[in-house]
Amino acid sequence: MKTFNTRALVLREYEAGESDKRLLLLCKGVGRLFVYARGARKPKSKFIAAAQLFTYGDFVLAQGRGFHSLAQASVIENFYDIRTDYDALCCAHVITEICEKTVLENENCDELLQLALKTLGYLHKKEPPLPPLQTLAVFMLRFFLWYGVAPSLEGNVPEKGKILLSAEGLVQAEDNPQGEAMAISSSTLTALRYILTSDLSRAFLFSVNDAVVRELKNAAHMLWRHHFEWELRSASFVL
Repeated sequence: MKTFNTRALVLREYEAGESDKRLLLLCKGVGRLFVYARGARKPKSKFIAAAQLFTYGDFVLAQGRGFHSLAQASVIENFYDIRTDYDALCCAHVITEICEKTVLENENCDELLQLALKTLGYLHKKEPPLPPLQTLAVFMLRFFLWYGVAPSLEGNVPEKGKILLSAEGLVQAEDNPQGEAMAISSSTLTALRYILTSDLSRAFLFSVNDAVVRELKNAAHMLWRHHFEWELRSASFVL
């Protein structure tokens, strides 16, 4: 049976049979892939550590007829501390659900994988201490940038009155925009521009008040509703 190596993040785990697991992986250079981990639920399984949700590691996959199975695995990072913080855990589930629903098999998703790992890292280490909702909002906004549907933030901003943001970008109140639009503060607009134009290494590193975090969260959710027809089940806890 032909085998190949890949680095991957476990997006979802399912029970299968009496002692197996079925894993959904986000693989570097491969995209989304379902993999059978035989015996992974046994207490002494060699896959017990790698076959866990949020685990990032090196995987050796055996390719069969219409399926892949796990041959070897070693853990690089398990992001364990996410499980000890309810808010961080809820946000991490949104991240994996977005990756699950938007990436196809054999799709180049290396940039998205890097974004997901960076986000999980901030949720896990909590240093610098960033609010989980802010971290999730940055992930979603950068996801839209990767997906090619980020809003345009160019244009004049009124000196007085509301700044309106639609899924397409900034709009003027007198334009009577079609579809959903939300009022945002000038601080939120500054944060949005920073998030979408900064290098990934710096995109998370800013400090804002709770009101701006809420507006960033609401903007991310509005963009999701506009561009995707399905609801994020896990988002009901945080968005």
